[in-house]
Amino acid sequence: MQWRRKRNETDFAQELGAHLELEMDRLRAEGLSPAEAEAAARRRFGNVVATRERFYESRRWLWWDQAKRDVLYAVRVLFRNPGFTLVAVLSLALGIGANALVFSVVNALVLRPLPVADPDRVVFVAPLGGASQSFPNYKDLRDRNQAFAGLIGYRMSPMELDSGAGASRIWGYLATGNYFDVLGVSPAMGRFFHQEEDLRPGASPYAVLSYTGWQMRFGADPAIVGKVIRINRLPYTVLGVAPPAFHGAELFFWPDV
Repeated sequence: MQWRRKRNETDFAQELGAHLELEMDRLRAEGLSPAEAEAAARRRFGNVVATRERFYESRRWLWWDQAKRDVLYAVRVLFRNPGFTLVAVLSLALGIGANALVFSVVNALVLRPLPVADPDRVVFVAPLGGASQSFPNYKDLRDRNQAFAGLIGYRMSPMELDSGAGASRIWGYLATGNYFDVLGVSPAMGRFFHQEEDLRPGASPYAVLSYTGWQMRFGADPAIVGKVIRINRLPYTVLGVAPPAFHGAELFFWPDV
């Protein structure tokens, strides 16, 4: 671009000079001396330098040069004032980080739907004050429900998982038997538990792994289905693995189990 600019400026200067010479020749032919002819020709053409500047601006290169000068000046100022530079960089970093965090929160809470069959039809039901519900009370609400296609219950809970390589602290869900059926989620491996298996406490010690938990905690073991793992030091049979996009019914708590 710089080379083209110089070439065009040179061509314009040569063309302007040629017109000036022609006018001087005409004036000398009319009897003016060379000095008088040159002065008269320049008066007629006006300020040649100003004409060249107007041509330069008309070619729209000015903004590029001004931007380069502004950037170079800013760089020189920053290098002369390292303290100011540090404050400026930290301010920019904090501003960008805060904006990225806000966007992430808005994206998670508002823009990104739950990875379930009909996310726009899923609602969260809770009593006033946020009091928890007992399992018998949940079953009564589930069986008497006439407002929703289905009513599930779950609770987030910290757990101790023994994956064979040692115990580790994880987050998990305690979920009712109809959890996956109501949400319309299909397993990536194996199967899910169902409501008919959720009849009485302790009758179905089953577990479903999240896709991330299966990869990170069990090394993506392809034979994980049917194996017994220990959660809170109790044995649970792994029924299946949830699909990669599904991380439960909460956006900020991603369970392993």
